[in-house]
Amino acid sequence: MPINVTLGSTVKFTVEFFDSNQILTVPTSATITVTYPLSSANLTLVSCAIPMTQVGSFFTATWGSGVAALGLSSYSVSAPGQASPTTGTLRVLS
Repeated sequence: MPINVTLGSTVKFTVEFFDSNQILTVPTSATITVTYPLSSANLTLVSCAIPMTQVGSFFTATWGSGVAALGLSSYSVSAPGQASPTTGTLRVLS
């Protein structure tokens, strides 16, 4: 299910990582990649990789939705040692 985001707002991502036994792990780093259609050319997809900041066992990052066109965008969070990225969908609304 997409997460609704208002155009021009700042989205704060917060993630934790777990191993295959559902035990909390803290990787050495994490990156979130947001892929979105440009507001100025909505047929053009752009991806931006944002390094995440560690806060205790969490990793956080922000993304400004003002650069995106209305509609669907996606995100993917990856970290060293993680088998597969965490992914999701954003719905940018006016």
